[in-house]
Amino acid sequence: MEMTKLVSDDSSFESGALIGAIDVGSNAMRLGIATRDANGMPQLIVRYREPVRLGHDAFTTGILSQATMDDAVEAFQQFRRILDQHHVGQIRATATSAMRDSKNGAELRQRILDETGISLELISGEEEARLVHYSISRRVDLSDQFTLLIDMGGGSVEVTLCDDGEIVSAQSFKIGTVRLLEMLGKEGDFNTLLREYLDGTRKKLREQLGRRKANICIATGGNASAIGELAHRTLSTKSADTISRNELKQLIKMLAKLSLEERVRDLGLRPDRADVILPAAMVFHDIMELANANQMLMPEASLLDGVVLDMMDSEQRTFTSQRRNLLAWARSLKKKYHVSHKFGKEVARLSLELFEQTLELHQLPHRDRLLLEIASLVHEIGLYVRVGGYHRHSAYLISVSPLLGLSKNEKRVLSQVVRYQRKSEPSPDNEAFASLSEEDQQKVWQLSALLRLGIALNKERRNRVHDVDAEIDENDITLHLEGDGDLMLERWATLQTAHYIEHAFERKLHIDLNLKS
Repeated sequence: MEMTKLVSDDSSFESGALIGAIDVGSNAMRLGIATRDANGMPQLIVRYREPVRLGHDAFTTGILSQATMDDAVEAFQQFRRILDQHHVGQIRATATSAMRDSKNGAELRQRILDETGISLELISGEEEARLVHYSISRRVDLSDQFTLLIDMGGGSVEVTLCDDGEIVSAQSFKIGTVRLLEMLGKEGDFNTLLREYLDGTRKKLREQLGRRKANICIATGGNASAIGELAHRTLSTKSADTISRNELKQLIKMLAKLSLEERVRDLGLRPDRADVILPAAMVFHDIMELANANQMLMPEASLLDGVVLDMMDSEQRTFTSQRRNLLAWARSLKKKYHVSHKFGKEVARLSLELFEQTLELHQLPHRDRLLLEIASLVHEIGLYVRVGGYHRHSAYLISVSPLLGLSKNEKRVLSQVVRYQRKSEPSPDNEAFASLSEEDQQKVWQLSALLRLGIALNKERRNRVHDVDAEIDENDITLHLEGDGDLMLERWATLQTAHYIEHAFERKLHIDLNLKS
């Protein structure tokens, strides 16, 4: 076990409320305790690490052994003691790939809760990528650049592309270091086996990267830091925070010549780092080569740090960051599927105006307003697949796309909102809709109704409705429209949604035209 106190003066603990963040990875478990510095910025004051390797069981048998679970619970008991010692009130514990892949992971999570009172949250690869990006973006200026982020864990590698600082795509690959060791073995011609195994991921990576060359390649995770420090010490690189592709290749050759024992003895690596550092370096080099990146940065950023920032930032700041990323994702998706950006923006404008004006009816929060905004922008992506039934294809594409900043449930709701932009009404015969809670089913009805109105008000993409004002009483919703021309087509299209609107809001729909001369 390792514990690092990052400040020498204990008075820092009294400077404000402390928060605790826990990262349960595939190779180790980490605890961070943070406060705010004099400028109000989050500052980690304690780091603590327990070398519990959940990935050994998760990636071989898929079942965590009793001994491994005992070690994990013991680690959390130690975390609890440290947290209590520093009077930490707010705690967030997250688990990643190994727990996601373990058939009995829920049993371990329950034991941890019962014996320590700490609730362990299983996060998706998308959420992992979002939190890492959150950490990086606070330390590195990503503006005006096409950036490749590689977060290397024991179970998976999250590859994220950023354009002008905003995430435009993210994908999780099951090529984490512990997983590779367990699958390919520690002995034999590991290099050849690894390169053959990576062939299966190169195609997906190429599709994600396209033809663009990454201006910056940024690597995070314990192996990234260890590679930077080791290269600086043995190859005299410029700093421990950066390495060239050629220098990384030299490091790989050096590591490949050494046995596990020699890496520990001669290089001073921990045993649980000595065995995974070579596959990590090889994966980093492979991705750099695909991205045509010559340099890799290794800033002091991590999933744990991202969790801390997410906890300490205001809800508004976190939401703003999530919204920017989702809008960037929407732009990239529309570009990928050749969808009109102008039309989507107009539908979004009209739908969101109506969302605000009907707030007294639906009382949905700003998170749901964001779902409607994204749905409006990308509702036509299914046209790329097939014109007939494109609403269903759009819903499917959303369901299989990584959406950073949305929970799994929000993603299901978003998919169904897009599914019911046209044609049939929500039905229990649709398994995806039926699986939602009653509250979420009502949310789908109301958001899809507003989306239908936004589409109808811009029928045939004429952009003639300049203003819409919703007047609401006990029985009716009357839309007062202002715009160019007679707006008869828009009025007709909007009234076609009347039955749907009545079901969603229990009000009859009427249209009043206020035409410009």
